[in-house]
Amino acid sequence: MNATAGATARDYFSLFQLEPDFALDETALERAYHALLTQFHPDRYAGKPQVEQRVAAQFCADINSGFRILSDEVSRAEYLLQQAGVDLVAAERAGVESTFLMTQISLREQLEELAPSDAAGRQDLTADIQGHYTASRDQFAKTLAANAYLDAARHWQEMCYLSKLLSEPKLRVS
Repeated sequence: MNATAGATARDYFSLFQLEPDFALDETALERAYHALLTQFHPDRYAGKPQVEQRVAAQFCADINSGFRILSDEVSRAEYLLQQAGVDLVAAERAGVESTFLMTQISLREQLEELAPSDAAGRQDLTADIQGHYTASRDQFAKTLAANAYLDAARHWQEMCYLSKLLSEPKLRVS
């Protein structure tokens, strides 16, 4: 068995041979994911010693976990902050700016008031939330690149709130 050189169980960027950056080549990630799964799938080790089978199974679990984390922007942002040593619990306690909080409350109220039959309203609200998410995501990338980790953590929290809003069933087309 020959694992990817230099990769540890939780260094997902090295595992997939990608630069540790928020901006990610998703095609390269997917290509590396499939190549690693093909190489280390536990079925390929069925006739091997039990130790190799366990290592392959664990490595396959790490591959799946890494792909899940790196392919999702919010999870990738959280992972990068953790890799930088940011105390996310403290960052969450510090909270977000009051202007964002007011925006969040307003968006939530609009969502609650949205009639199930209001397709245009649903589309407009989704676009509005997506716009706020994009702005927070772009600010996250900018502050992370500047090593302004506390600001980046605040923008990550905004991304979390907004992605939850975007996943609300009420916003989906019925």
